[in-house]
Amino acid sequence: MPLPIARKHFYERYREQFTNKLSQSQVDGFEAMFDYWEDSSLSDLRWLAYCLATAYHETGKTMAPVREGFAQSDAESIRVVTRLFEQGRIKRNYALPHANGQSYFGRGLVQITHGYNYERVGRAIGLGRQLYDNPSLALDLKIAVQILFVGMVEGLFTRKRLEDYLNNSKTDYKNARRIVNALDRADLIAGYAKKFYFCLTGKPA
Repeated sequence: MPLPIARKHFYERYREQFTNKLSQSQVDGFEAMFDYWEDSSLSDLRWLAYCLATAYHETGKTMAPVREGFAQSDAESIRVVTRLFEQGRIKRNYALPHANGQSYFGRGLVQITHGYNYERVGRAIGLGRQLYDNPSLALDLKIAVQILFVGMVEGLFTRKRLEDYLNNSKTDYKNARRIVNALDRADLIAGYAKKFYFCLTGKPA
C-alpha cells in the first residue's frame, strides 16, 4: 500500500504554486484522486503528479469531469465536434450517434473518445459494456478517476504508459503527454506536473 498523501501540506503548497483559491469541485477532484491512489498498489508519486496535471489541464483546471468543449449538454458537445470536423481539424466526426443512439465525444477527467474506446476502457475498469451503453458514466467522478488512472497506467489511450516515461532511469514529463494526446500542450502540462510533484512531496521534480 502506498503511503497516505499528506493532504494538508498538499493544499498549502497548492495555494503557493497555483492559486490561493480552491473551488469545491477542485477539492472533490483532488480528494477522489487521492482516495483512489491510497487504495491502489501504485507508489511512484511522479505518476500521481502527472495524472493530477493531466486532469488539471483536460478539465480546464476544475478537476471535475467535463464534456468535450466544456459543453453543458450532450447536444452542445456534438455540435462542437461537428464544427471541428467541418473545419477539417479532425478526420472523423466521432460524435455521430451509433445505432444505440449514444454519442462518443470526449468526457471525463481525460477526454475519452470513440465508441470502441468506451467499450475497451469500460471493460478494463470492471464495468463490462456499461460504459459503452451509457457513456455519460464517464462524467461520474469516481468512474472518471478510474478511467484516468487505469488508462494511463495500462496504456489504454495511445498504448503509451506512465512507466514508459517515469521510471528508474528517467523522468520525462514532457513526452509523457504521448500517453494521452501526442505532444499537444506537452510543455504546459509538464510544468503542471512538476508543481504537483512539489505539492505532494515538498521536493523539486
